Amino acid sequence: MLRSRLAGLATLTLVVGVSASASHAATQLQVTVENLQPSGSFSFTPVYFGLHDGSFDAFTFNAAASDGIEILAELGDPSTVRDERIAAAPGSQGFVVAAPGDGFPPISPGESAVEVIDVADALNNRYLTLLSMVIPSNDLFFGNDNPFAYEIFDAAGNFLGPQSIEITAEQFYDAGTEINDALEGPAFVTNANTPPNGVGGADEGGVVTLAENLPSEFGSAVTPAGALDGSLLNFADDRASFALARITITEVAAPVPLPAGAVLGLSGLLAMGGLRAFRRSKTR
Repeated sequence: MLRSRLAGLATLTLVVGVSASASHAATQLQVTVENLQPSGSFSFTPVYFGLHDGSFDAFTFNAAASDGIEILAELGDPSTVRDERIAAAPGSQGFVVAAPGDGFPPISPGESAVEVIDVADALNNRYLTLLSMVIPSNDLFFGNDNPFAYEIFDAAGNFLGPQSIEITAEQFYDAGTEINDALEGPAFVTNANTPPNGVGGADEGGVVTLAENLPSEFGSAVTPAGALDGSLLNFADDRASFALARITITEVAAPVPLPAGAVLGLSGLLAMGGLRAFRRSKTR
């Protein structure tokens, strides 16, 4: 009986010690994405994030878009960008922040989405790249390439503190892969001339450039978020003040680890309690 009690105490002591050290090592981030636009303006697809060591370059300005950027910018699908990230930085980590609902719906004007992420290797995944398709469009996206990756952790793997990233029209890019035309099948736009899957626009054969204002016919288009207001879709004249989204990154508070002395003291108290219970049982 004594042997089994002490074995149980030893197991509990081991669990306490392991829990304390594990809580100290854990790194969790809460990522919040807000659409700052008014109703009738732009939505965007679930935002794709990649944490990496700086070796992942999602796109290059004035160069042809990769297959991953083309598919993300035209359809909002980040799966090929994910594969490109893994090929460039095998130890990197990716995740998606999407609005609530089935099927990863777009984040509409006024909506927000939140995810809590377990960061597996903060020491080697210091930098953040983010990407999303702008709706409505044929091939517009927002994001940052490698020279402008956001530094989230320092060289020792420590979180650099809460960050608020504002996405403005200065980060609106045209992938150069499909001509902007509301009558030629932009994804997420529905009208009599648009194929139901949003595919079918004319190839542009261009390079990644800063996005320009959409053609006027987009002002009468309809998206899952509702009818669009053409007056709200102009951004090229004042890019810096055209705020599409805010991305906030904070660290989730981890349980405070017990000092080593406290763990040993707790172990001693548990052992003493077990021995006293044993002595009482022997006197009965």
